[in-house]
Amino acid sequence: MASNDLLSGDIKKHMIRLAIPSMGGMLAIILFNITDTFFVSKLGVNSLAAMGFTFPVVMVIGAISSGISMGAGSILARAFGKKDHHLMNRIATDGILLSVVIVAIISTVGLLTIPPLFTALGATPDIIPIISQYMTTWYAGVIFVVMPPVSDTAMRSIGDMKRPLYVMLVCALVNVALDPILIFGKFGFPEMGIRGAAVATIISRFAGAILSLSFIHFKYRLIDFKYNSVSELLTSWKNILKIGIPGALIRLLPQLVRGLLTKMAATVGGTTAVAAIAAGSRIESFSAIVSMAIGVSLVPIMGQNYGAGNLNRVEESRKLILKLAIIFGVILTSITVMFWRPLALIFSKDQAVITYIGKYLIIVMIGSAGLNLYNWLSEGLNAIGKPRIALKINLYGTLFLIIPGIILGGYIGNFMGMLIGLSLGQLILGTISEHIAKNQFK
Repeated sequence: MASNDLLSGDIKKHMIRLAIPSMGGMLAIILFNITDTFFVSKLGVNSLAAMGFTFPVVMVIGAISSGISMGAGSILARAFGKKDHHLMNRIATDGILLSVVIVAIISTVGLLTIPPLFTALGATPDIIPIISQYMTTWYAGVIFVVMPPVSDTAMRSIGDMKRPLYVMLVCALVNVALDPILIFGKFGFPEMGIRGAAVATIISRFAGAILSLSFIHFKYRLIDFKYNSVSELLTSWKNILKIGIPGALIRLLPQLVRGLLTKMAATVGGTTAVAAIAAGSRIESFSAIVSMAIGVSLVPIMGQNYGAGNLNRVEESRKLILKLAIIFGVILTSITVMFWRPLALIFSKDQAVITYIGKYLIIVMIGSAGLNLYNWLSEGLNAIGKPRIALKINLYGTLFLIIPGIILGGYIGNFMGMLIGLSLGQLILGTISEHIAKNQFK
């Protein structure tokens, strides 16, 4: 594992080396999701609407999976820094077992609550049977959705970003190949409709799970079922969840903000503003790929060095985050100012929508420096085992800065006002998080 050692060498070079494969993996995930949406849309409006209703549930379960992954990855990175191979084996193995237990609970509850849950989410009686077709299959195979992120994060935490990229590419390519075959019944397969999309998802995730588990077992020898006692397993789960639960909550907060932003857009600007938010967020997501990739790279860099006691390198990483957030924010804003119109024209020819998209992109990109700063610092705090501080920054910042900024801005300045409130809230929260985090990495 020496080639993945991040305890020496230029931190900037390590960050670039780790971030680039992560960007490729995130593009693969986008391809995966776009493929599902594209082919299901060919089945008609009801099927597309049914898939839309599944998104909040899938995202919540994804946040739970991310939480487990974050907890395991943080501990494993620090164990790698300490050269504690026994702890590395325990956390990798026990993290996977924890995901299996949680999946069993999710599947059971999910299968029993499909009609009432989705009715509560607003699905009409004619949509519920279509949703049931998709979610019954999805719940049955959700273990292959939840488990691979844990094993992939185990590899990332020790500095290997390439193999998780291979896993995500396999998932995306298998899904692209199977979607039209299973949804529309090609090459002798029965036509399965929306259920075919769920089956394709599970098969592609299963292929990814097998590949991921093979890597961490045969390459890194991290799978170990030899226990000194049951308490050893329970201690691992407790330590993983200590970081994982706050991490999952942090992952859910942006969805709360996104929901409020859409609701406010509908109030102050109607359908045109909502359409602009939808299109603008798609464009914004491509810049988020770089941001998320940098965040992913921080976990092994800061976790390993904190575990090894190299606090000077942890502090150097923190200072680099601050500079990078400002530089990246200026670059994004400059590019947006120059190219917002041609980007907007990709999604709409309506002049009012185009104008709204332009306002959205420019103002949101101005606030991206603050957004990236507190997101990256949160990743760093989780990496060194201080998830509660990260949760407090995100929770209090969302509840007392960002949400009030959106609401107050919307009432004062309509569409522009709510965006300024969002952006200003993010910039202030970024500044506050830098002040708080300054003393936490020492």
